[in-house]
Amino acid sequence: MDWYKAVRPLIFKVDPEVDHHLVANGLKMFNSCPQVLQKMFLTKKRANLQVTVKGVTFDSPIGIAAGFDKKAEFYNSLGALGAGFVEIGSITKHNQPGNKKKRIFRLPEDKAIINRMGLNNLGVEETREHLANSPKHVKIGISVAPGHGLSSSEMVDEMVDDIKEIHSFADYIALNQSCPNQKGVTTLQEVPVAKNLLQKIHNLHIKEPVFCKFGNDITVDKMIEIIQETEGLMDGIILTNTASNPSSTYNDLKSADKNEGGGLSGKPIFAKSLELTTAIHKAFPNLPIMFSGGIFTPEDAQEALQAGASLVQVYTGFIYNGPTLLEQINKHLSEEDVLANLDYSPEIALAPVRDEQDVVVSDIEPEEKVELDANSGASFHEE
Repeated sequence: MDWYKAVRPLIFKVDPEVDHHLVANGLKMFNSCPQVLQKMFLTKKRANLQVTVKGVTFDSPIGIAAGFDKKAEFYNSLGALGAGFVEIGSITKHNQPGNKKKRIFRLPEDKAIINRMGLNNLGVEETREHLANSPKHVKIGISVAPGHGLSSSEMVDEMVDDIKEIHSFADYIALNQSCPNQKGVTTLQEVPVAKNLLQKIHNLHIKEPVFCKFGNDITVDKMIEIIQETEGLMDGIILTNTASNPSSTYNDLKSADKNEGGGLSGKPIFAKSLELTTAIHKAFPNLPIMFSGGIFTPEDAQEALQAGASLVQVYTGFIYNGPTLLEQINKHLSEEDVLANLDYSPEIALAPVRDEQDVVVSDIEPEEKVELDANSGASFHEE
């Protein structure tokens, strides 16, 4: 019998954010001694799960998505539970309290969560201190996002500055260009803004690969346009972030809190993430894809990998199915030898080629800035 599922009804009676803090406090206890947690949960590394993406070798293709360890406090503990990588953040330049509570809602009938956290985090400086004080035993991605209340050009410049400050602590950098819970962030998915951002990051000449995270609401055609227009400036993509409301993904939800504003994660967004992954892998077979959205079972992870993902992130499924989910997925993938049967381009494994030559940075036209900012995603901040 799965002990977590047995006690989950009691756990779900606790406010979701309070529950997360309790879990975080427990995991923090083992961040400096993750081997203890590894022995408690009987997790192990498996040679046939090791995968290299853009020069970074992961012990498993299964990791934890951004938003779970926002403060860089228990990444080693998550690694001990079976994560091949943990994405920290998202982080912004300065600390942010996020949106007003209550801001997380479980949708149990839909196996989903709606959150409108609003990019609450400690800021770059304190996050750096956490990472410096706790040597990592697992591969780390750092998700970078813009602060609240910025124009398109200000968002770009702030994110570039943040990456310059923190990239050396990461194995890869993730660009949060699609958070629906802070005004303006989704403009970073628009071609002129995305191009400007990636050009400026290129001119930092960092060695870490850069992945762009796109929203669940984006279309295949739009995704293809962005990849073509940015001309290989991104090293990989993450598909996908949460779905915003209003969105057709919300139409069939059954839970009481289905109409809450925010970003929808979990099982309802799996199909769209899979559709995008399949289409983009077919169009750009050399581009690594990190799948994110609705992974609840080992079979879900296998399907995402077979659709074209090189790596797979878990979040909501981890909350619903408990701390043994990662080991369950790893065990299944290993026993089925899934990775050995994937036919991926050898270029996916290669480290990014960096040179010392700056690229010309294209401008964001003033009229584009005004239009894009005005039409960007939802904001729940009190102005």
